[in-house]
Amino acid sequence: MRKIIFFFSIFLIFACEDKDDKVNPLVGQWNMTNFSSGTYMKVNKTQEIFMGETEGSIQAKTISNGIPTDTYNLTEVNIGSYDDGTFINVSEYGDNFYADYNIEDYIGSLDQYDQSNLYINSGNINGAYHGTNFDYSISTNSLKIFPDTLYRKLYINGNEVWDSTRYAIVEGAIEQMTTMVQAGQNFLMDSDMFGPMEFPDELTFILDDDGTGRIIEKMWGQTEEIEIKWEATDSTLSWNECFDGECDSEVVDFTFEISSTGLSLSNYQDMCEFVDAMAGEGACDLMMNDEFGVEMGTLEGFWMEMNVSFSTMQASKKSGNKMLNKRSKWGNYSFINGYKPPKKFNR
Repeated sequence: MRKIIFFFSIFLIFACEDKDDKVNPLVGQWNMTNFSSGTYMKVNKTQEIFMGETEGSIQAKTISNGIPTDTYNLTEVNIGSYDDGTFINVSEYGDNFYADYNIEDYIGSLDQYDQSNLYINSGNINGAYHGTNFDYSISTNSLKIFPDTLYRKLYINGNEVWDSTRYAIVEGAIEQMTTMVQAGQNFLMDSDMFGPMEFPDELTFILDDDGTGRIIEKMWGQTEEIEIKWEATDSTLSWNECFDGECDSEVVDFTFEISSTGLSLSNYQDMCEFVDAMAGEGACDLMMNDEFGVEMGTLEGFWMEMNVSFSTMQASKKSGNKMLNKRSKWGNYSFINGYKPPKKFNR
């Protein structure tokens, strides 16, 4: 009996050692094979929304001493109708210029303040044009500006002078194109309004068995490398970025799956949670109504997703993303740097 107990004890000791020495399947070097990302919304009512595409343009021509100088085609439009009037803004921004036309059409006792303005900043001109004789028509998704002549306003010896030799003419029509969104479905917001999360050319993820590791990301021809401290549950991998042995408090979380083909990481970013935290409760509903025409009270979700696949193969393969070449109005999302909001969210 003592021999049986002895051998059974030895067996338990070795069994425990084998269990303790088991290597975490996450440990090792992982190389990216695919990267995909997207921005989504969900509504509880089927409806048409505006995703930023337009047809036509509002044209602004500048004239000096009877000679045309520049022409700008304005395609970004925003119309607001409120208790005290209608306010129209049409603009276009380029690398070396911006042109911004707006109408303030008050009602009631504020009629005397009605005006239109055109602001231009470019290599040829930097000025403001003003008028009071605008004319326009608005339908559900379209705007038409009838010829509106605006003049440069100067101040000479403290007196306001309208310069009739330098003026601008604004006219044209523009229509907002709409998209049908079905209730209860995840709608991919794939348009010029949204670009991709930042897209790495190569991504290497190194996890050591002592809970430390490195992430190496190559993007736009430059390589960035960080040290991390990581830990994992059965389904979640999280890490802190470290520098000179000190790790910051911000935690990056991904859900993960390991299979015979490799490692998959997924990340979810609630954009409404972010917007409401920046601008106050209810700000996300207002923003989605202003930007896309989503009916108030029908928005169920607005979020970003990122999915990255890895293998233990030595070479990383450049992955594909159908939104690669678009510029995002909502910022970017890098594997290393996380979500980077546009400046308008930081005002």
